[in-house]
Amino acid sequence: MSAEYQLILYTDGAARGNPGQAAIGYAIFDSAGNSVEKDAKGIGVHTNNEAEYEALLWGIEKVRERSCGNLRVVSDSELMVKQIRGEYKVKEDRLRIYAERVAVNKRLFNSFEVVHVRREDARIALVDALVNSVLEKMGYPKK
Repeated sequence: MSAEYQLILYTDGAARGNPGQAAIGYAIFDSAGNSVEKDAKGIGVHTNNEAEYEALLWGIEKVRERSCGNLRVVSDSELMVKQIRGEYKVKEDRLRIYAERVAVNKRLFNSFEVVHVRREDARIALVDALVNSVLEKMGYPKK
C-alpha cells in the first residue's frame, strides 16, 4: 500500500435468521487511526452474506463521498473477502451480483485492498456492536 493518505473501512452485517431481519454498519478511520465516521442501519430481510456485502457497498459509498484514492477494507467475513479477492468462486447468483458491484467500485480507487480479520479485532467489534444495537432496537435481540 502506498504511503499516501489512506482510509480504512471496517464493515459488518448481520441477520437474525438466515434470511431474516438484517442490519449493516461501517466505521471509517484515517491512516493515523483517527475515527472519521461510523453508522449502522436496518436493511430488511437478507441473508448474513448479503448483509456483509450490503455493509461493504454502503461503506464504500461513504468513503467515495470523501474522494479518497486509497482504501483498505477490513471485514470479519472470510467468505466475502475471499470472493472479492478471487480466492473463492461466487456460486450463488445473488452474491455474484454483489461481488460484481464491488468489482466496479474497486476500480474507482487508486488502490483497493481487502483483508479478513477475526471478529475479536477491536474495530470490527465496534462495528459489530453498532449492527447489533440496530437489530435490538428493531426488536431482534442477539440469542
